[in-house]
Amino acid sequence: MIDYVQSMWMLASDGDKQGVLFFVVIYAFVICLYSSIQQILIRSWPTTKGHLLTASIKQRSTPELIDTNQEYKVNSLYVYQVSDKVYQGKRVSPWLIIASHNAKFLLKAQLKSIQNNEDGTVNVFFNPKKPQKSYLVQPGGLGIAITLAMAILPIVFYSLAYL
Repeated sequence: MIDYVQSMWMLASDGDKQGVLFFVVIYAFVICLYSSIQQILIRSWPTTKGHLLTASIKQRSTPELIDTNQEYKVNSLYVYQVSDKVYQGKRVSPWLIIASHNAKFLLKAQLKSIQNNEDGTVNVFFNPKKPQKSYLVQPGGLGIAITLAMAILPIVFYSLAYL
């Protein structure tokens, strides 16, 4: 195995496609696997009630002349309390989405996923070890599956092409 990695390093340093692709695949695997583990851990975080102060879609940068070039993101602010301490949160979901004008529907769907309670509060999922880290939307099973697929499929395709 070490010999293979060393030979891929030599190929990559020479600019060979296989060597470069090998390290891209390894990088994608590590990042996506880490993200999957984090998403699974977030699903076990406790919930508290919070107050949503703002939740909207805003332009990410200065306005563009052509709508399709414009980028958008979710803008939110909420307050919640854990063990008699008040926190502010801005994160809606672990999936940070920057969308074009044509993909704003993804951001709208993310905002619709916020769980509003009958008493006017929202559910806030917080890290029990670091209560200042929170989200309004838990990762779903489909999102975790997609992240795992993004970790595994490049390895499968690399193996089919080169092994």
